[in-house]
Amino acid sequence: MSFLSSVRRGFLVLAIACSALLIPVAANAATIVNGDFETGSLSGWQVFNSKSSCGNWFAYTGGTKTPISGFSFFPPPQGNWAALSDEHCADTTILYQDVTLEPYWTHQLSMDLYYDSKAPIFVPSPNTLSVEGPEEPIIIGEEEEFPPINQQMRVDVMKPTAPLESVNPTDILATVFANKNGDSQTMSPTAFTADLTPFAGQVVRLRVAVAAGDFYFNGGIDAVSLTSTPPNNAITRGKVVLNKKKGTGKLTINVPGPGILTAVSKGKKKTIKTVNLTATAAGALKVPLNPTGAGRKALKNKGKLKAQLAVTFTPTGGLANTQTYKVTLKKTVKKAS
Repeated sequence: MSFLSSVRRGFLVLAIACSALLIPVAANAATIVNGDFETGSLSGWQVFNSKSSCGNWFAYTGGTKTPISGFSFFPPPQGNWAALSDEHCADTTILYQDVTLEPYWTHQLSMDLYYDSKAPIFVPSPNTLSVEGPEEPIIIGEEEEFPPINQQMRVDVMKPTAPLESVNPTDILATVFANKNGDSQTMSPTAFTADLTPFAGQVVRLRVAVAAGDFYFNGGIDAVSLTSTPPNNAITRGKVVLNKKKGTGKLTINVPGPGILTAVSKGKKKTIKTVNLTATAAGALKVPLNPTGAGRKALKNKGKLKAQLAVTFTPTGGLANTQTYKVTLKKTVKKAS
């Protein structure tokens, strides 16, 4: 290969690399890893147990007994796999995953939840996820009895810095589901949703907790998903106000929220000057229509300038949207005396 060919190839590689830098990269939507458990495992999730040898979370498929207690349980409500908690003695089992929510996007969480408790649901007051009961019976009425022990399931979106077993309201951002006293001992697969948009831009922790303090309690979860939508980028055109004396104008563009608006003249000859505007909120932006040298020449000769503008709005944290609008500038031309 000649020296000249090597140089040409080098310039070609450089040009390709530079052009690649100009290609906008769309933000990746927040995702629940292995939310349908179709890997046949708990990959993507983490597990915590208050007692190391009592209970756990498991990926399971239909037609099998619960892995520790050996009970029949609901088959996975979607697909072939789901996750369940099981134990053979008092334990609090927690399944959790941390998720990063893109700023400015909307985020909708959904999942299927279900359970089967072999003892009445009991939520202590003040609430706790601890399953530690008294070692000795206490007097209830006129008899010595052991009081009810924690028996509940709850699903929360939490601050990732909070203790895993916390039920402190300051640690919980949103509660998707929580048992209350009087609930049925069985809940068939039920869809639940939560709006996580208020927490956009944060890392949040999805926690699924089962406190089985009294007797066997199998909790189930499946079809966990997060639908994330970028900010609205739709724009609409308003009126054009002309200044015929100067041959300029202003084009109104309605934007849905904060972002950057760019207006560029189309065609080989740029007849309207490029404009960049910043929107701080939803509303109307006035785009100045100022002719370039070529545009002023056309106005001087004809008193009229027709142009096309590529108007691009990029919402903060979102994806660009470009619309093309036709505009006509007019200038009062003085007739020769």
